[in-house]
Amino acid sequence: MSIIVIDNQRVHYEVFGRGKSVVFLHGWLGSWRYWYTSMEIVAQHFRTYSFDFWGFGESRTNEMPTIQGYSNQVIRFLDAMGIDRAALVGHSMGGMVALKTALDHPGRVVRVATVGAPINGNSLSWMLKLVDRPFFAEFFARRPWLRRSLFRFFFGDSLDPEVDEVFEDSTKSTADTIRSAIHSMWRTDLTPLLDRLQVPALVVHGARDEIVNPNQLQLFVHVPMAQVVRMERSRHFPFVDEAEQFHNILLDFLKQPDPMAPTRKAATTPKPDPVPPRPEPPTLSINGNDHLPSGHDTPHPQSLPSPSRSIFPPGS
Repeated sequence: MSIIVIDNQRVHYEVFGRGKSVVFLHGWLGSWRYWYTSMEIVAQHFRTYSFDFWGFGESRTNEMPTIQGYSNQVIRFLDAMGIDRAALVGHSMGGMVALKTALDHPGRVVRVATVGAPINGNSLSWMLKLVDRPFFAEFFARRPWLRRSLFRFFFGDSLDPEVDEVFEDSTKSTADTIRSAIHSMWRTDLTPLLDRLQVPALVVHGARDEIVNPNQLQLFVHVPMAQVVRMERSRHFPFVDEAEQFHNILLDFLKQPDPMAPTRKAATTPKPDPVPPRPEPPTLSINGNDHLPSGHDTPHPQSLPSPSRSIFPPGS
């Protein structure tokens, strides 16, 4: 276990491999550990990093977490590791943080991949939104078995000792931390900022996701630098449900030539004349056997396959 101190707070991190830097960011209740397999695979071609967000896993905190605060933590981590630019790969809450960081710091991010990420916080299921209430946050925090059960629901009855440690790490956050993180996610909406995205993006979502509504894919239809992938057999963890396909897609994306570091335009720069609408980016639909491009006809949100048991309110 490696430890660094950032802003007088302890941060646990791990590093595998050699080459260009790829930083994996975990989701709510998670830790670096559930990226272990992905890090090992990607580390065959890159130098992979992952760390525990403040308040989760082994990283301690003196403050209440926010999406902005976690984005700041990413930049401070890059600084501490001496990394000028890195690719970011984020799952769920970590995907929201990764995208926020790419939008705010395009000069530090080579490319960004989000997996099952809420872009508009209202896409969270009602179950997670309940945790924003003190009673439910305390109830959830005081019952470690409930958090273990939630992860076991997605990971299955694995005998892998790493999975057992994922379950254990999920119990280490306080009620204040888990509530504050949900509160910040729910009230964050990155949709109005997507047209500012200056780096290539890979947006992956499971069609059967019960935690974050799969309609988040539709927000990237007109984002020219985004590649959208819907994995038909996946729920909230595509890198577990369709691991081989997911890692092939991720590696293909990471191996693309790196773009030049973008520079921000000054606030006083006049807006350019209107230009014709750009063509929609291709959407890939992954059925577990083939990688089939669906052309430029991205399904309407209402046409997305319904999860086997929906926990989203009507109309979401």
